Amino acid sequence: MKKTKGFGLLGIIIIMIITSIVSGLATGVIMLNSTSKVKEVSDDKELQEFINVYETLLSRYYDNFDKKEVLKAAEEGMLNYLGDKYTTYLEDEEYQGILDDLSATYEGIGVEISNNLIVYVMPDSPAEKAGLKAEDLINKVNGITVTGLNSENISTLIRNDKSNNIALEVLRGEEILNFNLEKKSLTNKSVDYQVIENTSIGYLAITKFSEKLSEQVDLALKELESYNINSLIIDVRNNVGGYLDAAEKTSSLFLEEGKVIYSLENSNNTMILRDKTKEKREYPIVVLINENSASAAEILAAALNDSYNATIVGTQSYGKGKVQQVEPLETGGSIKLTTAKWLTPSGICIDGTGITPDYYIENDQLDIDSQLNKAIEILEN
Repeated sequence: MKKTKGFGLLGIIIIMIITSIVSGLATGVIMLNSTSKVKEVSDDKELQEFINVYETLLSRYYDNFDKKEVLKAAEEGMLNYLGDKYTTYLEDEEYQGILDDLSATYEGIGVEISNNLIVYVMPDSPAEKAGLKAEDLINKVNGITVTGLNSENISTLIRNDKSNNIALEVLRGEEILNFNLEKKSLTNKSVDYQVIENTSIGYLAITKFSEKLSEQVDLALKELESYNINSLIIDVRNNVGGYLDAAEKTSSLFLEEGKVIYSLENSNNTMILRDKTKEKREYPIVVLINENSASAAEILAAALNDSYNATIVGTQSYGKGKVQQVEPLETGGSIKLTTAKWLTPSGICIDGTGITPDYYIENDQLDIDSQLNKAIEILEN
């Protein structure tokens, strides 16, 4: 992959927060050009002191130790010091999991999780066929207790299993259930769509911002519009993010040329990203969000709200307003670090606060989608 610096190659930046059990949705990805910083740190006295400590350990410590693990601990210590939960060390399999999850196909069972909570079950996947449901809590994976582990750890357990047979123990309400699943090669379908019965309203659910999302959305829109829809509901509830490029391209399918999609701000400058395409839509749009709508999903919702005048319905979104990049290390593993904040078209950073819907609606009844019903009501009036 070509190296770059600053905000170059934005199309391959991934921004998200919640990992996916499908194959490990995790962080932001871009190769950084570190050569511009070599001269700056070559005479750094603090760096030389660190090297002196390491050399002293090598020459004088009384016992043998693993040099790679000592340096890894030092790297993790530097990252932890920053106090940024998005800036971490990644093992090779975690980095690969990012790429696998957002590719066109992947090996998995077909669910996405937030920590150990299942937030989405892919249609026609091993998970759906076995009977897993959103809101199930995963207790064990192949006999290993995973309560307390993050999504990244759980994803790695499943992805690295060589038998392809996954045994899950889940908690559904007060009931403990057991499922046996076989990993399959799955198409990374990121959209589901239909015309809502007895209306002229299109419904488009986006599950993740994968590399082919904008193409899938484009095809879905063309089919929906062939049925003469006069408005659209875009559902990004429980959508935990994905490629920044996918959010940008998908927004461009709707916005007028020149409209702001988002801005990126770092310590040096602010860069505004505008729609550069001729394609646009003009019909009314309602966007559905909830507390699990994060990152790229929030970018799309904010872009449509501010630059298209779309209405937002649901609950406060997650609040992931930072961009990460990944720098692979020569000795293995990678450093994932926050390099910028993203801002809504109106210039707001939603990190830690989320997007406030125009209509705050909770789904407090199990069998009634009050948020969807409100969206339909808005578009019919």
